[in-house]
Amino acid sequence: MTYRTVLLHLHDHARSAACAAYAARLARRLEARLVGLACHTAAAGPLHELAPMIGSDPIAADLRKAEARANARAVEFERQCALAGLPACETARDDVDAASAVVAHALGADLVVVGQPDPDDPGYREHRALVDTVLQECPRPVLVVPYAGEFAPEFDTVLIAWDDSVEAAHAATAALPLIARARAVHLIRLRHPGNESALPLQAGVDRATTWLACHGLEVQGRVSTNALPVGEALLSELADTGANLLVMGAWGSGRAVERLVGGATRTLVDSMTAPVLFAH
Repeated sequence: MTYRTVLLHLHDHARSAACAAYAARLARRLEARLVGLACHTAAAGPLHELAPMIGSDPIAADLRKAEARANARAVEFERQCALAGLPACETARDDVDAASAVVAHALGADLVVVGQPDPDDPGYREHRALVDTVLQECPRPVLVVPYAGEFAPEFDTVLIAWDDSVEAAHAATAALPLIARARAVHLIRLRHPGNESALPLQAGVDRATTWLACHGLEVQGRVSTNALPVGEALLSELADTGANLLVMGAWGSGRAVERLVGGATRTLVDSMTAPVLFAH
């Protein structure tokens, strides 16, 4: 199993160039084709109705500005691909809303890469809504790259969050091309103090580690008792293991439920300290 096509969403944010450079280096390492998706839409509003009276069309002006920004993102993407020496890359454009475009174009890719939303960016709310939608609806695994810090696309230490769920199994399977050369793989099952015994949980961990061993990986599997909420506990495990990639299922309880209770997916998107591969 490998990735032949990687899709990168090109977004307006301060770290967009760094995210493009990361995706280009990752695609080169995987010997994959990289597609940069640039979206542009005009924001409709009441000014459009006033256009005949003011003698101009604000929607057309907004569209021209959006197209100019998309062009600039495409140029920077192509520059980063050239710097990385990536032989197979191309730019795709779409004029529908960005989340719908990413989900649609993902059908022609093996992996989707997006940047983590930065609360200090003017377009944070829009970017955050896009990432939430993509994680919920994308048919492919999604690799989210943090906005803070410098990261290399070589994953020598990997942390897999396991809970015997369909989402966790899909995420671990999707991660195989990324972790094939990892020096250390940690698979953990979190257990809250006072909950069920660790013994039946360890049986699921053992099944998962045996499966991964059949793929040539040496995996350290364990049940970890932690009183923190799942997302915070995973961040703690990331720090303890020194992992530079976290693999986990997304929206395991359903997106609406996770929003109400502050689920692990939301916590990791807000506070990730390393790239995270999500799948559902």
